[in-house]
Amino acid sequence: MLTILFVSLGNAGHVHPLLGIACALKRRNHRVVFATDKRWKGSFEKFGIEEQLYDEKAEVADEHKFDILTTKGAENAFEMLSLTPKEHLTWNCSYYKYCFESSKSIEKILSEIVSNVKPDVILTVNLVPYACLLKLRLPIVQVFTPNPLFAFKDEKLPPCFFGLPIDDRSDLNSKREASLRPLWNEINEYLRERNLPLLREYRLQHLSTNLNVYIYPQPLVKDYLRLCPLGDEWIGLDHSLRESHYTFRLPQNFKNEHEKLIFLSMGSLASNIFGLMSRLVKILAKCKHKITVVRGHFKENYKLADNMWGEAFLPQLEIIPIVDLVISHGGNNTFVETLYFGKPMIIMPLFADQFDNAQRAVEAKIGVKVNPFTVEENELLDAIEMILNDEDIVERVQNISKQIRESKSMDSLMNKIEQVAKNPKFPSFV
Repeated sequence: MLTILFVSLGNAGHVHPLLGIACALKRRNHRVVFATDKRWKGSFEKFGIEEQLYDEKAEVADEHKFDILTTKGAENAFEMLSLTPKEHLTWNCSYYKYCFESSKSIEKILSEIVSNVKPDVILTVNLVPYACLLKLRLPIVQVFTPNPLFAFKDEKLPPCFFGLPIDDRSDLNSKREASLRPLWNEINEYLRERNLPLLREYRLQHLSTNLNVYIYPQPLVKDYLRLCPLGDEWIGLDHSLRESHYTFRLPQNFKNEHEKLIFLSMGSLASNIFGLMSRLVKILAKCKHKITVVRGHFKENYKLADNMWGEAFLPQLEIIPIVDLVISHGGNNTFVETLYFGKPMIIMPLFADQFDNAQRAVEAKIGVKVNPFTVEENELLDAIEMILNDEDIVERVQNISKQIRESKSMDSLMNKIEQVAKNPKFPSFV
């Protein structure tokens, strides 16, 4: 039995896919420990996973910009997210800076956790380095939870977070690198002072010499891999669905047997932006189908129409299987889960890899993308009818679902992790 420690940034989009891996390792009778932000208290113990929690909130200037559980934070997010991907560059760097300050603030407690847990292997997720892990003589597995473009970062591929076509050779990569340069210099100086491995040019995260993991279905990642083949230190997961302990039933008499059902989920960030949610709900009130809505923490700030039902939180893994169409932000977790259950999609990307996933959906002809801030009523309602009545789209997404469900990639990852524990490579990072 191995002791395996997971260390994750506290956002749901990072924790949930990592939890899927943790549950798989637990089924192999390994001791699994999950270290992340204290907001997840009680979320892992029910799976037999030990919890090591801390406060990852960093004290940086304008930290309220990233706190979408406050009215001010939600208003700031509405203003920022309505910008173009190119205009997001400054905000993205501010968020990376926030993550870096957070990772520094937890170095002491994270070092204590490692000392107490005594792991054989560490799996980690962050957008920047956990510097205290770089000095350990322990094998590290690096897990990348966004769209693979974020992990691969090859000149043969379009730069991440812009939603560019697969064959686009835009000069936006130089603009992205220029925006990252000050923070890249700052992180490298911090690492240099501690005699730790430096970051590669204009990249904010190291690669593991042992194993790097991306999470994306093979039918959609193969175009990336055709342009950017990977070495043996990489492995891809077709999905990383976590176990679920929720039970869910629609309200009685909400939906008749022959009515179509749509799931509107804009993610843990955007569902709290009540200005945006109010806009979408007003448009979808004209839809002839029934809609379940993830309403977020500010659900009292807007009303649902008669064709809708929702709560602040809904168990996504229980709802997606019973709907006919998913309208979402296109976060990597929701994107992969939607494909796993074979549902066509409308993606309303807001930031980061959501634009890349929306573009992949369009290129694979399994959905459409629209701008949630500018989409007109007729445009959205027509897109819904088109997708629900397009048998080719439904067939394509169900074929992808079949391949994902039949995948043995999780078993392969379990074997790889166990091999890394037995025969680790040092140093663990490059």
